[in-house]
Amino acid sequence: MKVGDVISGYELFDEITGHGSERRFFRCRKEGIVSVMVHDQDIEQHLVLQKHLARRKIAVPQVFWSSTVDKIMVQEDLGSFSLYELCKNGEIRMDIYKKAIDELIRLQFDGREGAPIECRYDTDHIRWEQEYFRDHFLIEYCGLTPDETAALEPDFGDLTLAVMEACEPLDGYLMHRDYQSQNIYFKEGRIRLIDFQSARIGPLTYDLAALLRDAYVEIRPVLEETLRAYYYEKMKERGVGVDREAFVYCYKLIALQRSMQALGAFANLSLNKKKPHFAHFIPRGLELLERGLNETPFTKLTKAVSSMRR
Repeated sequence: MKVGDVISGYELFDEITGHGSERRFFRCRKEGIVSVMVHDQDIEQHLVLQKHLARRKIAVPQVFWSSTVDKIMVQEDLGSFSLYELCKNGEIRMDIYKKAIDELIRLQFDGREGAPIECRYDTDHIRWEQEYFRDHFLIEYCGLTPDETAALEPDFGDLTLAVMEACEPLDGYLMHRDYQSQNIYFKEGRIRLIDFQSARIGPLTYDLAALLRDAYVEIRPVLEETLRAYYYEKMKERGVGVDREAFVYCYKLIALQRSMQALGAFANLSLNKKKPHFAHFIPRGLELLERGLNETPFTKLTKAVSSMRR
């Protein structure tokens, strides 16, 4: 696929770059209407999940045409107003963040019933995220030796157990799994969501942490706390009876886990996937990781990360 190709009557005129995905995106035109063509090797799962979420009235793009043989679909163009673009000048739009939380609640609760997903955010997945962080960020990017990272294994193991235990009362809901500012758009007064094809069944707090401790957008701790409290009240309205202290503890643990995953991704994309611009987000990601460690009792990890900051 390339700019200038015509596929099923859709003329490709602009390739959309800069994202971290292996998929390819093109703006295309047919009968004067601009859409987005996506080439995705896992198109079948994407289409099944999109159909389910649309049926549950979750704000995903409309699909106009698809070919599972060619691994292609054409979907609604959401424009250029991502949450990242709206906030990257440093102005955090509280109204839009509250809308993003409202849509997240709908995704997690309304999208859960009948979701065509078997994958869960479980011990194996937590450990995979930690190993991804270890291999790509600590070893490849920071230059730690395997022996040095082996000394961190007790903390990784303790964090895994702590996350699983703390998240148990909040588990069993639909997770977007990458609910951050570059995957959230604002069109015609409504939040719209992309990049949901890696959804899991898991704890409520993971997507909230991805949104509020986002390495792409700086949300100050006071504002983060305000938005977290807003989410907590919305969650309670849906019948979740976890007390605030337990909720915040679970949030802080999963935010630490999420920060490790993000740093692993930034390192891998910049070093191995020929996408060097993702390295620009590592300092902010490291700041969020250090904040998470200061809130939790993982001493070996804290010492290792503090040495990187000097």
